[in-house]
Amino acid sequence: MTKSIALLFFFMWVLYLPLAKAQDRCLRLLEPVKEASERYLAKDYPYWYNLATAKKETNCRWRTSLDGHGSIGFFQLTPKFLDAFLRPLFPDYDKPYSKDHFYAFSYYLATLIRSSPPKLWISYQRYNGGDWVLRECKLAGKYEHQACMKACYECKKLGGKRCRGFVCVWKAPSGDCKQYKHACEINYSYSVFIYQAGQRYRGKGGDGRWLFW
Repeated sequence: MTKSIALLFFFMWVLYLPLAKAQDRCLRLLEPVKEASERYLAKDYPYWYNLATAKKETNCRWRTSLDGHGSIGFFQLTPKFLDAFLRPLFPDYDKPYSKDHFYAFSYYLATLIRSSPPKLWISYQRYNGGDWVLRECKLAGKYEHQACMKACYECKKLGGKRCRGFVCVWKAPSGDCKQYKHACEINYSYSVFIYQAGQRYRGKGGDGRWLFW
């Protein structure tokens, strides 16, 4: 590749970046996500991880029941499990484009953060997959992503009484499963995605006192 062609590719990439960001539908959710984060988490909370959660869950589209449990909205909140907890405070959390949906997500995430070790990756994994990560970190003896993930895969070997396995991620219309993935892979890649995608929407102040890893 000649120097001139290399320079051409470089300038095309530089021009592409702001265009790609301008076309990112998640940016239209930035303000309500930021407002909800400041209201229910903290003024200095790194809201960009919450925006990344909407991107991971639905690519920032309003969706209903992508997981088979009746989950709803940008963040796939699940009335089946959360309605009694969220409805009294946010009666319209399941309505399209209602601010209650953003408030409910941040409020629920705040409860996970308060009851988790002070590393955000654990709270986001709890949002995605429940309290399994806490059990696995206990088996690992530390709250480090790689160590906890290893304990997840080696749960039985480490003496775990309840361990994760393969789950169906793609069902045929007949109901037969066409693709399986290990639950450890799904859950531990979730926090990695949230961190990496969050950098795209990162604010000027940075993470500050909030530790992700």
